[in-house]
Amino acid sequence: MSVKVRFYSYDVEFEFERSVEFPVAPQVGDEVNLISFFKYQTSERIEYYENMENLGLYNNALVIERTWHNDLEKNEIYLLIQLKYKRR
Repeated sequence: MSVKVRFYSYDVEFEFERSVEFPVAPQVGDEVNLISFFKYQTSERIEYYENMENLGLYNNALVIERTWHNDLEKNEIYLLIQLKYKRR
């Protein structure tokens, strides 16, 4: 059973509000790379990659906090994860 995950970070502003499916819920201290969740050669992936370059951040981020949420409007339970990116 997969887990629906949404992300936020004080380093990067995420414009998408969809959940990403993970086979296992990331734990605090885990490292994640969101670039692999964007389809290859899409504008969303290219924009994310360019934003990371412009901000001088690596694509990998550390999970520093996680909280379960229940979106009553969408009837969806998801894990909200805070990410901390490393500077280049």
